[in-house]
Amino acid sequence: MGLPGHRAVLLIVAAAAAALLVAARWLRGREDRFARRLLAVALIGNELLSWSWAAAHGVVRVPLQLCDLAVGLMAWALWTLRPRACELIYFWGLAGSFQALATPDLNVGLPARSAMHFFLSHGGVVLLSVYLAVTGRVQATWGSVARVWGVTNLYAAAAGLINGLWGANYGYLARKPSQPSLLDVLGPWPWYIVGMEGLALVFFVMLYLPLASARRLAMRGR
Repeated sequence: MGLPGHRAVLLIVAAAAAALLVAARWLRGREDRFARRLLAVALIGNELLSWSWAAAHGVVRVPLQLCDLAVGLMAWALWTLRPRACELIYFWGLAGSFQALATPDLNVGLPARSAMHFFLSHGGVVLLSVYLAVTGRVQATWGSVARVWGVTNLYAAAAGLINGLWGANYGYLARKPSQPSLLDVLGPWPWYIVGMEGLALVFFVMLYLPLASARRLAMRGR
């Protein structure tokens, strides 16, 4: 049996993503600076509330999971529209945060506070990644795929070092999530890490192809 509210969250995110795709022409080129920055503040505010709650209960959270970094990166991308930030969060959001949303590493479902925070942050990053793409802020190339894969490997190297020093599990490099996930089909540790490497590259390529197709269609329509 799934977590309470998980299926509803997935349906809402899927419907919202479909709506963004349908409204792509209407959204592209519209002034959205205030809305973008408001959403950036909301994302960070959601994180700060979670950290504050944890600290009040004697738990110090160090936000070094890839999805934690994705929230900060998304806020930066929304605020600045820096091309490299938009590029990286598009791939991280739809390859990483979406996987986390589909197979959440949670012991409780909605309306628990931790589940609410998790679904808001991960669902928000996924939908805002789609928004940045459909509004033309993600100008990726084949070089982007290699660049993002390289940055992801740099994160993995840093996370592995921190895991070794602190006994942590950032990036799920030390052990698999406590809940069922895609990593379960990739074999035992450390072999599933090799599978993660390959899957990340496959996902990045798959996410690039729609952007490349849209660019070709746009050029033919000129």
